[in-house]
Amino acid sequence: MPFGRLNLEDFPDSAYAHELRRGVKSMRFEAPLEAEFLTAHLERVRLRVRFWFALNVLLAAAVTFELVRRSGFWNVHSLVSLGLFLPCAATLMWLSWGSQYGRFYIRFAPLLVALLYALFSVFVASGLDEGHFELLGPLAVILVAAFFFSGLLFRHALAVSVIMLGAFAASAAVADLDRGMFVKSLVLMAMTGAVAAFVYRDVEQSYRRSFLESALINQLVGLDALSGLTNRRAFDEHLLRVWQHALRDQRSIALLMVDIDHFKQYNDQFGHQAGDLALRSVAQVVKGFARRPLDLAARYGGEEFAVILYDLAPVHVRDTAEQLRAAVQDLKIGPPAGGQGGESREITVSVGVGIAAPTLGRTFQGAVQLADEAMYEAKHAGRNCIAVKGAEAYELLETGAFSSPRDKRRLPSS
Repeated sequence: MPFGRLNLEDFPDSAYAHELRRGVKSMRFEAPLEAEFLTAHLERVRLRVRFWFALNVLLAAAVTFELVRRSGFWNVHSLVSLGLFLPCAATLMWLSWGSQYGRFYIRFAPLLVALLYALFSVFVASGLDEGHFELLGPLAVILVAAFFFSGLLFRHALAVSVIMLGAFAASAAVADLDRGMFVKSLVLMAMTGAVAAFVYRDVEQSYRRSFLESALINQLVGLDALSGLTNRRAFDEHLLRVWQHALRDQRSIALLMVDIDHFKQYNDQFGHQAGDLALRSVAQVVKGFARRPLDLAARYGGEEFAVILYDLAPVHVRDTAEQLRAAVQDLKIGPPAGGQGGESREITVSVGVGIAAPTLGRTFQGAVQLADEAMYEAKHAGRNCIAVKGAEAYELLETGAFSSPRDKRRLPSS
């Protein structure tokens, strides 16, 4: 399937291309991409969600005041409004304006919105029984807003609209609403909900497709042409995002700096084509160690690669680094066929590991420096090995003051 001038089949490893090939009719991506889409979606709708639930609090306060004024404090509708309706609206406003919006809103909003609007449907059914037909207008507006202003995904908004219809029908039946008025009101609500659902489904499909296309373009721009890995610019951007994510959730980040041993000699001895082939082979190994959603493998520069590992226990980080080193050695990349001259050692890598727990006032550049220092320690330890600097070393790190043995004597070419 072509995407513009690109053929999606040319990107077998891209999760975005995979979803574009699969289509967006299911309205749900695979788990890692769905989480990424939700983050983008919540950021896109946040302004309208804030406005809408601030308005809802005013509406809930007005409804509660009117119920108490007309029926007294101890009336069941007044108590429900004070105990559930108003607090529910206030909680939704707090979630939409709070610092944890991106983390908690999508978890709790579907249930809270369903409860809020089901209660309003009950109040409207009771009001219709008393002759307040003007309440149908606000009810229709809220039914539409459940799709377009609540920040819910289509499947959640559809569930809310069905619950609203059910709550209205049940309350109208209990209140013994006039049959003609009941049928007309229910038909009006059903038609309003059906139109809103039809339009919103198309809107979300379009946005999901646009999200995938934009992400694929950004992914292509961020790729290193030779290795096929993420390039340095995209790596820095991703590390910043992951760093902020880890700071918020109080998680750790491990950074692996992977440098090919004696690559300059190999390149000089056997030529750039052999060197490029070796780089691509090592890159494919490195890529296999960054499979989780927030992990990333990148070509950091020259013969150096970097891997971000999010929230992995130190013992597993060390094991991963050792497995990566061994996997490169197992490739047994030696002289190319017909290669001539000198020493013919096989390609190996030195791996430096920096483990950091982000804190306020510290930046991701310190984690990069920590892993870089560890990598130079691995070089000085004889190459083809790993060196690990943990969170304790990060706490003592003086950013910008490189404390590797590299300061004491110049390394031979890497």
